[in-house]
Amino acid sequence: MEKKTVNQELNVEVLELVFTPDEVESAESEAVKYVNANYSIRGFRKGKAPKSIIISYLGDSFDEIVFDELGKAVEEELKKEELFIPAIIVERKRTEDGGVTFVIELHREPEAEIKDYKGLELSIPKREEVLVNYVDNKLEELRNENAIIEPKEGPAEIGDVAEIEYTIVKNGKVIADKKTQEVHILEEDDRPIVTNIIGKKKGDVVEFERTFENSDNVYNYTVEVKEVFKRTLMEINDEFARSVAGEVETLEELKKKIEKEGIEAFDNWKKDFLRQQAFDKIIDFIDVKVSDKTIDYFVLKSIENLIKEKKYDSYLKQAGSEENLKNQIKESIINELKRERFIAEIAKENGIEVSEEEVLKNAEELAPYWGISVERAREIIKSREDLREDIAANLRKNKVMDLIIESATIKEIDAGESAEEGGEKAETPDTSDSAGESKESAEEKEEKQEE
Repeated sequence: MEKKTVNQELNVEVLELVFTPDEVESAESEAVKYVNANYSIRGFRKGKAPKSIIISYLGDSFDEIVFDELGKAVEEELKKEELFIPAIIVERKRTEDGGVTFVIELHREPEAEIKDYKGLELSIPKREEVLVNYVDNKLEELRNENAIIEPKEGPAEIGDVAEIEYTIVKNGKVIADKKTQEVHILEEDDRPIVTNIIGKKKGDVVEFERTFENSDNVYNYTVEVKEVFKRTLMEINDEFARSVAGEVETLEELKKKIEKEGIEAFDNWKKDFLRQQAFDKIIDFIDVKVSDKTIDYFVLKSIENLIKEKKYDSYLKQAGSEENLKNQIKESIINELKRERFIAEIAKENGIEVSEEEVLKNAEELAPYWGISVERAREIIKSREDLREDIAANLRKNKVMDLIIESATIKEIDAGESAEEGGEKAETPDTSDSAGESKESAEEKEEKQEE
């Protein structure tokens, strides 16, 4: 087998692997053995059909078997290559002299050039302003958590809380039978399970039908109002402070306590905020020499995944056209590639590594969010290489971002000021859980489970 390069474009090399007539004849002999072992040809005992009859019987299919046989040698040859994506066989053909040629695209890791990122400009909201918002938000959160709930005889209104019992039937099949749920009726909550109980009293039953986008399923709901409660918020004063936090006597003491918590929350949030800001900007500090062929491969794979997950139509509708969707996917892939290469190059240049102990420690910190014990988290990490690699990659990214932040110029801005010209407003820490219930209702969870 002869190997020669016929084209080189950035990270993509096009190879020709040429098999001699003798190598092809040997592959044909193996193909004859395979056919005789797996096919029965009329007029011949199994395993006894001659080559000429087999070729006549199978036609072009015989060539495919021969190519597959030669492909074993190709596969062995390509094991020596370090590839960015799997090799792509562009063509397999016979030559006039009786040989066979494989044309193959090899996509290697693209070259990357890092620009000077030192002095990168980042911005952070002023802590004093953030703390004011933190205290106000926390007080409102406590006010909602400690709202006075009292039964009422009248119909459910905006601001009330209703205890409901519901049954969901999907295409004739019961998927939720007499489940109970507490619903806080908010004006901005337009879910049918909320809007349909407004004006209903204890004991009333409502029925309605619902469908979901990109789904042919029909859901029928039966909802009974079991109780209606009037929800009254307390005034924020000294009495409120004592009732929600027994260790304080005045509202001012409560505010100081919350502010102390806010300082710690701000410091933790500031680190993540700057990391994310740096992560968003590093694409401007790297050039990646990558072929359009490589990007097109990833675009095609992304579209295939969207179709498989039944999300393609939704994304297409948002994009407006196939061309726009492909361009959006392409831009996303290029940016992701830039970020991955930037992190890899900076980590290599600065000797940034992640130890096994660091991975295990991070898993222990994540254990409460996973709803498992620390011991179980460690066991999972030791047995799941994919999860271990994901955690290590995230820790490596954070270390690289911290290195970038060390040399960055950080500007303090007003909390409502844009983090960068033309960008979104700087987001301050989210310190409260929503006073209302989650927008993901029980029936939407059922939809996800069923779909």
